[in-house]
Amino acid sequence: MQKAKVSDQSGEIEVIWFNQPFLKDVMKENQEVYLAAKLNPKANHLQISNPEYEIPREKEATHLARITPVYSLTEGIKQKWLRSKIKWLIDKIEYINDLEETLPKKILEKFDLIKLKKAIRDIHFPKKQAGLKQSRKRLGFEELLEIQIKLEETRKIRKNKKGPKISTKHWQKAEELIESLTFKLTKDQKKALDNIQEDTEKKIPMYRLLHGDVGTGKTLVAIITTYATVKAGHKTAVMAPTTVLANQLYKEFSKYLEPHNIDCKLFTSNKKVDISQKSKKNLQVIIGTHSLLHQDPKLYSDIGLIIIDEQHRFGVEQRANLVELTTKGKSNYQPHYLMMTATPIPRTMAITFFGDMDLTLIKEKPTNKEIVETFYVPQKKRDASYNWVEERIKEGNQVFWICPLIEESDKLQTKSVKQTHKELKKIYPELKIKLLHGQIKEEEKNKLLSDFNEQEFDILVSTSVIEVGIDIPNANLIVIEGAERFGLAQLHQLRGRVGRHSGKAYCLLFASDEKLISQDAKKRLKYFASENDGLKISEYDLERRGPGEVYGTRQSGIPDLKIAKLTDIDLIVDTKKAAKMILG
Repeated sequence: MQKAKVSDQSGEIEVIWFNQPFLKDVMKENQEVYLAAKLNPKANHLQISNPEYEIPREKEATHLARITPVYSLTEGIKQKWLRSKIKWLIDKIEYINDLEETLPKKILEKFDLIKLKKAIRDIHFPKKQAGLKQSRKRLGFEELLEIQIKLEETRKIRKNKKGPKISTKHWQKAEELIESLTFKLTKDQKKALDNIQEDTEKKIPMYRLLHGDVGTGKTLVAIITTYATVKAGHKTAVMAPTTVLANQLYKEFSKYLEPHNIDCKLFTSNKKVDISQKSKKNLQVIIGTHSLLHQDPKLYSDIGLIIIDEQHRFGVEQRANLVELTTKGKSNYQPHYLMMTATPIPRTMAITFFGDMDLTLIKEKPTNKEIVETFYVPQKKRDASYNWVEERIKEGNQVFWICPLIEESDKLQTKSVKQTHKELKKIYPELKIKLLHGQIKEEEKNKLLSDFNEQEFDILVSTSVIEVGIDIPNANLIVIEGAERFGLAQLHQLRGRVGRHSGKAYCLLFASDEKLISQDAKKRLKYFASENDGLKISEYDLERRGPGEVYGTRQSGIPDLKIAKLTDIDLIVDTKKAAKMILG
């Protein structure tokens, strides 16, 4: 045990260290030292044990007695070591007079931003909270500005392109399809069609994101747009992220368009299909997965409209490649571009990362849609919930049972699909239960989903591969194991697999282990159980987990933001203005 007494103008305190005899050579009498620790509550006098300490060798401390930076570390690197190295580097920058400023003077003055040199020092070692705040604003501004400039440049390039004109008379022909429907369009669907019509009647190509929850009728809006496009003499290409979704879209498009003599063709493998001159004329609507990118170039002549479903699931390059295929040999031409997503996008993400697109939000659902009742199920009620699920199955319902993992994991204390499949077969020996995950071959997966759709079995145990696009009319119950391991936006997508048709629908949330998960995780799940609005859920998730978790993918082209926060709407708006000022 090493003991010392330390004093300042406020008094004296005893300090104790254990098993650190080298401190006798480090600590000297009358030496200045900074210490940080909690008071020992059991001592009958002022005492601290094993404090962090720093002997200041310069004009100011690096680790204590200041606003101290905390860095993300990798194995073998300690916080103090890294902080010291960065402090040394920052101090060197102080003496560099030619550190080039990256923003124009007019931008710094207009938006009240500090200079780059000061921002770099104060983001690491600020003297006051105000300095830290100013440096965050400056560096966050620059981060967002880079994105906004790219979006503004893209928008300017597109305004110089020519798109295929779909005139009012062709949209009037689309009324034939609308009048043949056995139901009325919602106000939001009509508004979306008005937006699209206004875009396609202009000389420049449409670039619109159709954003709406599951069951709001986005696909029907796309089908009506396709009808008008074909009547104007142009083909439509529809790209979906999975074979299952491509098949489903093919059925939907065919159901509404083929009675009006519009042919649809499905492409779902990378194998090239030979396109004859005769068949080329009959190809009015082509639907497929990324396999569309590998087809005969003849397929893409006269494409007037590209529709991409769940667009963020494709890489940025894949989306660009499809546009490129449709514009080969056509100078300054670009087809209309309609993207759809049911992934709830927070407003700030929409205007930051999709600012070069026009956004149409469809919120209204058909009046016959019921809200999916959601319950967070504590461990003590799990057995009772098994019985409740069995009762729902006896009433004629089918069940999705979702797990986050395929195999068991020692590190992640949560159930895998394989483990859950075995357990459920023991719990429900009389029921038919099947297993689905991403390692199963495509043909087998499609057969499983087809059999489930035909009510050949009762429970489908699956990973989140069923998240997008799968529509099983009789499945009105979804159980989600290890629910805390999913982002709320992803949970909302999974919940959207049930309640798509008539009948009461339910979602049960099981945590991996209530003793291990945090209070914050429980709070998130309880919030999710109480909220059905996808946009509110995504805003809530964005504040707590960041854009990667909300959007659920990195290939969407969304960069990692180091400083800027997507909840700072004022900064986003300012960078949008600044981008226009810079580009003129």
